[in-house]
Amino acid sequence: MISALPTLMHEFDVPGSTVQWLTTGFMLTNGIMIPITAFLIETFTTRQLFLYAMGIFAE
Repeated sequence: MISALPTLMHEFDVPGSTVQWLTTGFMLTNGIMIPITAFLIETFTTRQLFLYAMGIFAE
């Protein structure tokens, strides 16, 4: 993410502090989603997860 900061600042014309908040939000989201994903992988089969995801995103 750190290598994308200058590009994001230039493309969206935002200051560095705004892009730093974007990085913080990205890391917090990863910190929440990784344990949830681990739980889902242990609970359901890969086939069930794939079919459920395709059902959600294909609509």
